[in-house]
Amino acid sequence: MKTHLKALSALCAVLLCGCAAIKPSFDAQTPLIAEPFNETKNQSAVYRPVSWKALSGWKKDDHGEALTAFVKSCDRLAASPLWTKVCAEAKETSADDRVSARLFFETHFQPYEVIADGTNKEGLITGYYLPLLNGDRQKSKRFAYPIYKKPADLVVVDLRSFGINARKEARGRLSSDGRITPYYDRAAIDSNASLLAGNELLWVDDPIGLFFMHIQGSGLIRLPNGETRLVGYAEQNGRSYYPIGSHLVQIGAIRRDALSMQSIRAWLKANPQKMRETLNKNPSYIFFEERDANMGAFGALGAPLSPKRSIAVDPSFIPLGAPVFISAIDQSNDISRLCVAQDTGGAIKGAARADFFWGEGFEAEERAGKMRMQSAMWILLPK
Repeated sequence: MKTHLKALSALCAVLLCGCAAIKPSFDAQTPLIAEPFNETKNQSAVYRPVSWKALSGWKKDDHGEALTAFVKSCDRLAASPLWTKVCAEAKETSADDRVSARLFFETHFQPYEVIADGTNKEGLITGYYLPLLNGDRQKSKRFAYPIYKKPADLVVVDLRSFGINARKEARGRLSSDGRITPYYDRAAIDSNASLLAGNELLWVDDPIGLFFMHIQGSGLIRLPNGETRLVGYAEQNGRSYYPIGSHLVQIGAIRRDALSMQSIRAWLKANPQKMRETLNKNPSYIFFEERDANMGAFGALGAPLSPKRSIAVDPSFIPLGAPVFISAIDQSNDISRLCVAQDTGGAIKGAARADFFWGEGFEAEERAGKMRMQSAMWILLPK
């Protein structure tokens, strides 16, 4: 599922890049104030240093599991001066000893409470998973819906080289008159097979399942011979993500308090004549690459995802690779645990916003599809 931080200074490397304004201090007494330029309606955030006692449920967690997930990120982080030392220490710490793992984090990190817009301590946690679809390598009457690889005419423009934006990239295609124009949206791609002919990786039998796989960012495809292939995110068409659930609530098709992946899927199946029009409300389109299923799902950081320990975040506010403690409790769930920010997603926008990775399988799909919880969040940054 579910993009990249480059240091502007030692301080911005600690927190995030694309900073428009940030207080020139970083210690355990002074809050960090960040106002990143991004697509999140000019949202800002405050990161307030706190003691470990402020993290609700901290000592009850299995920090060994979190350490294992963090070490997986270190292959991507270790080259950065910020992470070199702490990653070396992480690899020398036993994840089998919960106490040692907890002391590792307490010794080498400082927790910061994430406060959106300086006032809102509550964030939103949703869930995602690795879906399983039936597919084939050849198109047929049953397997009629293509999974596309990245097309050759998709171009990514680094706007920084033009001095337009400190961190934003633009995606488009080269038109016949030599100009770069926006890339085809979902409606155009799905209504005109000739646009991406020859770019099909696999074909599946479920257009709704394929749509949700675009949202998840990766998926398992079970072939007729029993073989399972993994497809992962390769690129995106540059169009902004739009949640079709919001549309269905607006038109009165689903009550807001009943909104879930399951209720959206049920409505689409019950209204096939409106399915394509509804799916096209989301113009964003994902292109995939085929991988060995034994590799498991990878996030935007490039590290393998760990079920119930990996989260997707908005990298404008939370640096990829950073440990993040979340505390989300409702009537049926208590998810107070240390996770690692290893992924991103088109719907994940804002400082106190995360997507919780449940893994693969039916239970993961059920839990992820219904998950929508208020949560407090603390980011852990190296001392």
